[in-house]
Amino acid sequence: MAEDDREHVVDPEAGVIEGEDEIPRQPAPPLDPYTPEPGPRPGEQRAFSLMRWGWVPILVAALLILIALFR
Repeated sequence: MAEDDREHVVDPEAGVIEGEDEIPRQPAPPLDPYTPEPGPRPGEQRAFSLMRWGWVPILVAALLILIALFR
């Protein structure tokens, strides 16, 4: 008997497909309301790109402190 000729019997009351893998039918879970968006919105993208420039004054201050320490 070939794999394709195998017959699957469906019992609607049990909600289970009989065969090699018995998978119970369950309703889909409700969507999670706290799922994050796939990416930043246009205004957030600009804010995040400007935040990257915040590292420049921090690095300059660290460089000045290191120069003062080693003089």
